[in-house]
Amino acid sequence: MLTAWGDDSGSQPDRDRDTYLIAALCDEDDVPEVRKTMESLRLTTEKKVHWHGSSADRRHDLVEAAAALPLAGLVVIHTEAAVSDRRHRRKCLEFLLPNLADMPCSHITLESRSHLDASDVDILQKFRAQKVITSSLRVNHAVGMVEPALWVADIVCGAVVQSRVGNPSYLAKLSGAVDLRQI
Repeated sequence: MLTAWGDDSGSQPDRDRDTYLIAALCDEDDVPEVRKTMESLRLTTEKKVHWHGSSADRRHDLVEAAAALPLAGLVVIHTEAAVSDRRHRRKCLEFLLPNLADMPCSHITLESRSHLDASDVDILQKFRAQKVITSSLRVNHAVGMVEPALWVADIVCGAVVQSRVGNPSYLAKLSGAVDLRQI
C-alpha cells in the first residue's frame, strides 16, 4: 500500500508568480528507509532538512539522496493570481486526494500548518460525503521537525521550483520518479 508525505511550497514570487506546489509518495514498507536516509542528511545546525536556504552544493546532495530512495513523487502545481496560500493549498488537495485514493494510497501525512490543518480534513470529509473517495484514505498532520519523511517532499518541491525558474538540473536527477500535474 502506498503512503504519501506532503509538503507545500510557494514558488519564487519574482520569477514564478502566484504558484504553489504540494508533493510526494512512497510505499509504506519503505518509510523506515526514507526516515533513516533523511535523518542522516540533517546537519547538526538544522532542526530539519530544508531546501530553502540550502546552498547549491547542499541541494545537489539532497536531490542525490532523494533520487536514490524508492519513491515516486506526485507534484500538484496550482497557479492563480492574487489568491491566498489557503486557496492554493485547497485547490492542490482537491486534485491530490482523489488521485491518491485511486492509486490506492492509505494515508497522506501533511506538514502541519496549524491554521490550515482543519481545512485539509474538511476537504477530505467533503470528498467522502460526495463519494469522490472512499473512507480508506486518511489525512494526518505532523510537525516538520519531528517527521523526516516530510523532508523528501520538501526536496521534491524545491527541485520542481528550481526547474520552473530555469534550473532543471535538480529535477532531472529525480528523472521519471516525479509526475507533475499543473492545475
